Amino acid sequence: MLALIALVASVAVADSINPSTVVPAIWMASTPKARLGSFTAGVYATYLVGGLVLVFGPGPALISTLHHLQGTVEHAVEAGVGLLVLALAVGLWRSRHRDTAARLPRPGSARWSAFALGAGIMALELPTAFIYFGVISAVLASHRAAAAEVSLLVLYNAIFVAPLVTILALRRLAGDRAERWLASAFERLIGFAQVLLTGLTGSAGAALLIIGITGLVAA
Repeated sequence: MLALIALVASVAVADSINPSTVVPAIWMASTPKARLGSFTAGVYATYLVGGLVLVFGPGPALISTLHHLQGTVEHAVEAGVGLLVLALAVGLWRSRHRDTAARLPRPGSARWSAFALGAGIMALELPTAFIYFGVISAVLASHRAAAAEVSLLVLYNAIFVAPLVTILALRRLAGDRAERWLASAFERLIGFAQVLLTGLTGSAGAALLIIGITGLVAA
């Protein structure tokens, strides 16, 4: 069990440095009416519920299907996903010069709107959360009791939102000074992050496309 806990924790640390959550959190913390606590709750709740649905719902059947997916179908899926990821990379590259203020919706004053933003981001990201799926596979393969499986997912998601909690703590401790610093940091970060994300996305899409086409040709 200790080895499984260490695995879950180490993967969660790596997965927590996620531009999809960290960048919006920095942006939100840089605004006068920061609702970062509600945003963090939305991220945590959606990711946790998604994991629980997979563990206690179709997760075992889906993972079994993926393990037995071979041949032409597997390579066709790889090629198709590669094309979609490349299209996303092109869209990111074309939007790189947009005004940073227009890249994210303006923060609402209501807590539910910040919660909905966090939940929406994770709902969109969940279908491609391959790192999370790997952890869920390891949890299912361990054949632990249901309470242990839930505890492992709670641990994973608590570590996943740790950077958001850290940003929230800094924002509250430093007050207006943090707001000004985070606003400046966001302006610098968003440009660099989008170029980096475009490169990583394009590379991943090209790799998947090449693997898929190579497999189809060889089949």
